[in-house]
Formats: sequence, structure tokens, C-alpha cells
Amino acid sequence: GPVHSSMPMRVFHNTALHLTGLARPFGGVVLGNFLSSVRCFYPQPVSTVIGSIGGIHVLLGLVAQATSVQMLYAAVKALVCVVTSNAGIMLEMEKTGGFQVLAMILQQRRHCLNAHILHLTFSLVGTVDSNRESTVIPHPTAFCDLLGDLQFWMTTSEDILKTLLAHFYDLIVGCSE
Repeated sequence: GPVHSSMPMRVFHNTALHLTGLARPFGGVVLGNFLSSVRCFYPQPVSTVIGSIGGIHVLLGLVAQATSVQMLYAAVKALVCVVTSNAGIMLEMEKTGGFQVLAMILQQRRHCLNAHILHLTFSLVGTVDSNRESTVIPHPTAFCDLLGDLQFWMTTSEDILKTLLAHFYDLIVGCSE
């Protein structure tokens, strides 16, 4: 109402401004005074906020709306960053078939796929960590849904298929050592 248009606004310094990536939250704003209602904005990491505004459905929607290589890369990168940094979102992806949905979207966007997006997919399934001492694939559901459809990957470019097969080879060699 009219009270809100004249309400004083204090903006406090964002003490997390020096942080990068998902650790950097949005700034903080406090509206109001002590005599009226006070509205506060509490900074939280993006990976946490996503859960309150639609979760994986928002991120999968971004991927589905991508119409160019750049848009697809940015959307998949956002999805990977949130899913790999928030265990709850990863669990939601597994329980709701989110990896299958992502695989279907990537199949529809095969003309936009490139090696960078494939590497993001490797990150999402957890098979590119060079510091990994275990030979276990950390997210087998994601691995099967996203990388297991060889018929699909054979319809992509030769470079993408070679990169995928080289990755499989590295995983197999890593298992035998």
C-alpha cells in the first residue's frame, strides 16, 4: 500500500561479495523500521534458493528452452553447478527421473551439442574427477540415463562420439589399474 512507497530502505554491504561461484549469495536488503513490519532478505547460495523456486524443473526448463549452442551450454552449466553442489537437488533429480528428462532434451537439441557440453555431462555424472581414487561411478542412474544410450550418441558428430568413447576407455582402464 501507500506505506510501502515511503518506507525507508537500508542496504547493507554484502559481506560475501569476495566469494565466487555458488558460494556467492545475492546481497542483503532490509526494508522498514522498528515500529512497522520489517521485510528482510537473507542472502543464500543460488544452489539453495533454486529449491524454493521450483527446483530442478526450473533448471530443466532452461535447458529445454535453449535454442543455440551458447544457450544450451549456459543452461547445462547452471544445472551442473546446482546439482553437483546441492545433495538434495541431486536426490530430486534421481527420484523424479530428471536425468531421463535431461537426456531426452539433449537428444532433441543434438544439433547444439558440442564437446564442452559433453564434458559438463561427465561432470554431472561424476566421472571426470581426476582426484578420484575409487573406480565406482558415483551416480550410476545419471551415468546410464545420460551416457548409456549409444544409439543416440552415434547420431552426434564424430568428434563428440570420439570424446565419449575415449572417456569410456579412460574409465575402463582406470578400473583395471
